[in-house]
Amino acid sequence: IEIGANLSPNPINIDEIIEKVSLTNEKNKYPSQLSGGQQQRVSIARSIVKNPKILFCDEPTGALDEKTAKEVLKLLQEMNKDYKTTVVMITHNTGISKMADKVIKMNSGEIVETVINKEKINPSEIIWG
Repeated sequence: IEIGANLSPNPINIDEIIEKVSLTNEKNKYPSQLSGGQQQRVSIARSIVKNPKILFCDEPTGALDEKTAKEVLKLLQEMNKDYKTTVVMITHNTGISKMADKVIKMNSGEIVETVINKEKINPSEIIWG
């Protein structure tokens, strides 16, 4: 994660992000010592710590349990709100789409619908599955 911070002129505090992705106890472990879900959270943290203007997320909750997935989604929502980061997320979980400003639905590479959410939900309100 520190490598990501070193690549940015304006990084976010590393310890703050590690805590937000619930990896404080794993802070000094090697990737091979982490579970798949923990490795996914490290990847997300590495991207977030750079404080990007746009954050592209391809199935960011795919290997995570529901509780951890909601924590990661909350972090992405905070990035959008607090740092004005645009988050572009690809997901098959339709529940997640209810927290987005705008949803673009695709089928076989074609846009089939665009939805603007007037009332977004918080990650804690997402019905999983």
